[in-house]
Amino acid sequence: MAAAAVTSSMASLSFRSSSFQEFNGLHAAPSARPALPSPAQGVMKTPLRIEAAEGLAGKGGVRIRLVRIGRKKLPYYRIIIANSRSRRDGKFLEMVGHYNPMPDKNGEKDILVDSERIKYWLSVGAQPSDTVRNILYKQGVMSPPELAPAGSTEA
Repeated sequence: MAAAAVTSSMASLSFRSSSFQEFNGLHAAPSARPALPSPAQGVMKTPLRIEAAEGLAGKGGVRIRLVRIGRKKLPYYRIIIANSRSRRDGKFLEMVGHYNPMPDKNGEKDILVDSERIKYWLSVGAQPSDTVRNILYKQGVMSPPELAPAGSTEA
């Protein structure tokens, strides 16, 4: 019995060491499927994600909004297409422009938008945030934002 206990403990030691080596990358385990290069994976996943989002766009599930990427006291924003339930700086479907609210020497704010893509997403049913609606109006992509009278309440 003592010999059986010794061999079982030896087997567990060898198993532990082999899994330790595999974990640390010392032994490469054969993969079941061939690995695709990174660009091919990105190309394959993006159309499926956008097609799924197009179905949500008509139901108010897709928003055109800003993502802050600037540092402290120097804001800089990207204009993105995202699921309405995703976080402000979380995953997004597509980047369609950028907005720098800090004026330059001439007093102009830097705004760049891809009007073709924004018009496409608006036609599919994406809803812009209030700030993005104002930016798109200034760029001539959208009609003027509708303002409700101050004293009116909708029932």
